[in-house]
Amino acid sequence: MKLICTQENFKKAISVVDKITAKQITLPILKNILLETKNGRLFFYATNLEIGIIVKIGAKIEREGKIAVPSKILSEFISNLPQEENIEIELNGQILNINCGKYRAKINCLESEDFPIIPERKGDIQFSLDNLELRDIINKSLSSVSLNDLRVEFTGVNLIFDEGVIYFASTDSFRLNEYEAKIKEKNDYDKIKNTSAIVPAETMRELNKILHSNPEAKEILVTIENNQIFFDVGDIKMVSRLINGKYPPYKQIIPESFKTEILIDKGELLQAIRIAIVFTKKTEGEINIVVNEDKNMIVRSGLQESGENQTELVIEKNGDNQDFILNPRYLLDGLGVMDSQKIKIMLNDSISPVIIKMVNEKDGKNIDNFVYIIMPIRK
Repeated sequence: MKLICTQENFKKAISVVDKITAKQITLPILKNILLETKNGRLFFYATNLEIGIIVKIGAKIEREGKIAVPSKILSEFISNLPQEENIEIELNGQILNINCGKYRAKINCLESEDFPIIPERKGDIQFSLDNLELRDIINKSLSSVSLNDLRVEFTGVNLIFDEGVIYFASTDSFRLNEYEAKIKEKNDYDKIKNTSAIVPAETMRELNKILHSNPEAKEILVTIENNQIFFDVGDIKMVSRLINGKYPPYKQIIPESFKTEILIDKGELLQAIRIAIVFTKKTEGEINIVVNEDKNMIVRSGLQESGENQTELVIEKNGDNQDFILNPRYLLDGLGVMDSQKIKIMLNDSISPVIIKMVNEKDGKNIDNFVYIIMPIRK
């Protein structure tokens, strides 16, 4: 292997693959990045056996080859180099020689044959999403993913395919959200209707980092096959295992009509919640929300040992008065991923799901492609 490439491209590729190399694992080869030259490109491969990433960059290839390079050493060396135009790389046996300006390094490597094969996509189910929208989907979906692996299916985001749309849902059994996205299908509709897949939350987090650092990749191709999901982000390809499990039929808990609808300023409600949290238990707090005839919302909380608090907010209300209890942190998480100034809160009684939607500032209508649901705390 002998090549020349730009330092900028090499450094960017290393920063992508280094994030998923295994830091603490019994298989030493997984602490390495596989470098391979082919078809006039330099390829970077990394995997932790759950997620695999392939990055390709342009290079002037004088001699082809491949080798497994320790990720930590390579990443730290490259990241500490001053800005130069090019990097020269040459492999002699199992020693990788790197020249960059006046800086030189020799890195001991491992045989490439021991590196796991990262699967390539073939295309059972394919669709594409806009980069910005996919980032928004991930940010919203991760707000409800469970951190407890007692039910492994709740540690991921569930994808459900329907005609021309895909639903992204996540829940920890106490709150749930759903995002509806229109998709550009790359296959026959009959292939994907009513199919589903659960993507690990960690995969979504890593994908989000890649999307943020590659805004020039406008359209993201997504492929699902053989219990794996693939994402094509420009010159970066990512593959992940899917979670084995059955997601609950969550749509059954979403009411179709409501006895009460409340329009409120999101910023004012957020401030009231943050104040109320001061007077709640740090881990399992609760706030009481009362909606009365005066078109006011009262947000209150209290602890016997520390005192109590009450905030009165102006609202627009249609329907019955309500008196219910919520976990304030769940409410903060949901409001934190909503983009509109006004929100709509809808419910039937103190024990039924509380539905929250964003509101379009121009026409005052609900934005129906995202819904956040919280189960009240029973009195």
